[in-house]
Amino acid sequence: MRNPLLLIFCAPLLAMGQGNAQDHLLNAQAAYAKDDWKTASAYADSAVIADPELAKAYKLRGDCKQKLKDPKASLEDYSQAIKLDKTDARAYVSRSAARISLGNNNGAMTDLDKAIELTPDDADILYNRACAKYMAGDNTGSLRDAQRAMKLNPQMADALFLSGVIKGEEQRTEEGLLEVEAALAMKQDIPGGTMALAMLLYDQEEWEQSITKLDDVIARSDTGAAEAYYYRGDCYYNLKNKEKACEDWSVSASRGDKEAVFIQKNYCLTDADKIPKKPKKGRKKSVIEF
Repeated sequence: MRNPLLLIFCAPLLAMGQGNAQDHLLNAQAAYAKDDWKTASAYADSAVIADPELAKAYKLRGDCKQKLKDPKASLEDYSQAIKLDKTDARAYVSRSAARISLGNNNGAMTDLDKAIELTPDDADILYNRACAKYMAGDNTGSLRDAQRAMKLNPQMADALFLSGVIKGEEQRTEEGLLEVEAALAMKQDIPGGTMALAMLLYDQEEWEQSITKLDDVIARSDTGAAEAYYYRGDCYYNLKNKEKACEDWSVSASRGDKEAVFIQKNYCLTDADKIPKKPKKGRKKSVIEF
């Protein structure tokens, strides 16, 4: 976290002490739009002081705290915003995200259900609920919501990506691969997107293509990089390249991967040309953000 000089930091704070609540809220919104979460939060503080009944100020301050990785504080602000305005669907969505961060998936689902009750044709909210269901292991419900979101917004790359990931997990690999590729063509920076594509290619036994994508994940230290070493090693193993396979499994083992430790001990450090009783690695769920 940055630690600005006191004189520099005090100047905007003095300015925040003047004006009415709506002025402070507008300033907070402007700062938030520039990704200046601290300044936005400070202006939202001033708005709340000027008008303790201004629900939008609490909502925005909660958004700032969520960005600043303080979900507990953001949850308090979202709850106050909802108390003041029970018709703001976005406040319920935001509170659901805070609750997920705090491990309260049931509370998050209650919030998302309420948000959809308020705005049933909002593709973004349906996608958010699809993500929450996916994180909770409800692939059927997640896919249903993702598909509803895509019907409302056919260009929603994130929903298409989630649909492809789920289909891949359900052994509909070819269909899932097509959807993930299409989603990444629309939006290249989907979190975990390259890793998900690599794993679908892996499931199709397209070893060389999977290696190319895993190379990208590892080079960028992208989401899933630690796991990428294991699977790249397995791709090389299937291509009969023991040296490269063991190089990657050595990295995995050094990071505490139990399957890689077993393989290194019983294969890499021996003259064997095949892994005895090769362990089956449990697949992590893809990373989905909302």
